Amino acid sequence: MAHPTEATAPAAGVVNVLSVIRRYRLREFPRRFGPDDLHHVGIPFIDVDRTMHALRLMDLVDAANAATPRFQRIQDCESEEAYCEALAELLREVYEPVFESCDPTTASDMKLRSAFREYEPAEERERMIALFKALCAEAGMIDASSSLIPPVLGTSSRNLQMMQQYESRKGNA
Repeated sequence: MAHPTEATAPAAGVVNVLSVIRRYRLREFPRRFGPDDLHHVGIPFIDVDRTMHALRLMDLVDAANAATPRFQRIQDCESEEAYCEALAELLREVYEPVFESCDPTTASDMKLRSAFREYEPAEERERMIALFKALCAEAGMIDASSSLIPPVLGTSSRNLQMMQQYESRKGNA
């Protein structure tokens, strides 16, 4: 495992990261991922940098603010099963040291905290763990609860329409 000062994990808000992933998968996102683009889809300006950093750490967005081939693969998934499989593969690669330390399907909160103990900054670890668990639930690796996976950002008619479209595609998969 990397030295604590070198290890980092995505620590952005669960709603923000899942919203970007879901919107991109549904082709509801611009081709680029600049700050204005993220804000346009509902990410508060105060969270844009943290969300961009998380997307880069997950190798979903490159330095030029464009989707990576890995993110394109997620978007190209035809079925819910393929989407979950692609996301699970991504998580196993991005969080390889965590998966080496524990199995998220059976790990207690204490075990997860232990698996993330090498990641810095320490004050962001709870955020890192929350995002990890939410992404694992999105990938179907752990049970999802309504409190774990929040809906897509906001309650505007556009966001509600996007969420209904997501749910209908999920049901047809």
